[in-house]
Amino acid sequence: MWSIIGSMISYFLIAEPVISYWSTRQIARGEEVGKTSIIASSTFSLCTIPLYLILVFFVSNASSINSDSMILAAILIPASFVSQTLTGINLGHKPHATSYGLLGFESLKIPVGLIFVYFLDLGVNGAIITTLIAYIAKITILLYFGRTRLKSKFNITALRRWLKLSWIPLYSNVSHVLWSLDVVLYSVITGSVIGVAYYSASLAIAAIIGHAGLISQALYPKLLAKESRDFVKENFTRLMYFALPILGISIVFSKPGLFALNPAYGDASMIVILLAFRTFFYVVTGVLYQILLGMEKIDIEQNPTYVSLAKSKLFTVPTLNTIHHALYIVTLTIILTVLNSSNMPELELVIVWAIIALVLQIPFFIYAWLLVKKHVKFSFPYINTLKYIAGTILFTIVFLLTSEFVINYHHSIYDFLPSVILELGVCIGVYFAVTYAIDKKTRTLFKSILTEFTSNKP
Repeated sequence: MWSIIGSMISYFLIAEPVISYWSTRQIARGEEVGKTSIIASSTFSLCTIPLYLILVFFVSNASSINSDSMILAAILIPASFVSQTLTGINLGHKPHATSYGLLGFESLKIPVGLIFVYFLDLGVNGAIITTLIAYIAKITILLYFGRTRLKSKFNITALRRWLKLSWIPLYSNVSHVLWSLDVVLYSVITGSVIGVAYYSASLAIAAIIGHAGLISQALYPKLLAKESRDFVKENFTRLMYFALPILGISIVFSKPGLFALNPAYGDASMIVILLAFRTFFYVVTGVLYQILLGMEKIDIEQNPTYVSLAKSKLFTVPTLNTIHHALYIVTLTIILTVLNSSNMPELELVIVWAIIALVLQIPFFIYAWLLVKKHVKFSFPYINTLKYIAGTILFTIVFLLTSEFVINYHHSIYDFLPSVILELGVCIGVYFAVTYAIDKKTRTLFKSILTEFTSNKP
């Protein structure tokens, strides 16, 4: 139910990038459009709530899901709108602030979730309330860091231009809507939400790889603001440094991670592994797409023609995404329909679902890499990447040798979680120690971080 609610809300967030898409690009170039962004986004969010409630009526009638929780979830729509708009503002102004906002959001969900979901036993409704409170915290943090960009006057000219060019971010968001159809599609074809639960639980673990992509979050606004591209290779090396070990953690901790969510998900480790690799390629592909979009300058022109915009990377990148996700949905629909009619066990159905997602991601990653290579001359950091893979393999070996003695699969979270955290700490420590010993860039990174924390700069 929680997955379906999230999927439904994502349909209505399609209008939000009309604001944040252009806000990031213009603020990165020094234009003051922050207040315009917030006011416009808040207005749009309120207009989408009635449409969401209509969709709730149809989905609840087509399935066995109770509509009460879906109706309550409407409160997340304005919170999501404002959160994404403030993220867009800060991305163009202070990219690191978006990480502070994310840290506040994710950290608060744990204690608040314990109260509303665990102790008060409010189920999905508790999860909705928890998410709203976490959004409020995130919005507060982003408002603080973006406050200097919110003092400008409301710019109706900028809003009119955004609306005129709204077809670009709207078109860009079509692919996201297509991708999010898979959850509802599965439940409609199979008439069950059990497979959705397996998939969503597995994706929750694999999705942590997405956080590695945050190391590249400043790449897009920096390319928008500067002509130089010399920093692209260095950033890509840093991406590999974090993405590869998190991929390894997602794989080796798949069983403990699923057990932490619910012991009933214990059989879904293969799904986690497949989705972990898919998420890794998805993150790297996304960074490559951001490089292409950051290099595009067509929107600096006051009145670019539709033809020139359609030939630009602002149109090419979302077209690739749309083709990818449309192919994914069509393939998934056909294969699920055929396999479901043959009474295949539900767990195997979900494994096939994950395989489809992985297989279709790889060719688009390869094509994105080739496109970037045409515009930016940088070589893949093979030597560094091999060192990071070596570090990942070593902590995997440590996990295999020690996890049986350290991790206690006890149904009490108070007994189970500390042992998992201890094992995780050991694995992370091994990776950092190995890479620090064999990789000069890692030593430079650690020294830079230490200098930043110990300097007396105001």
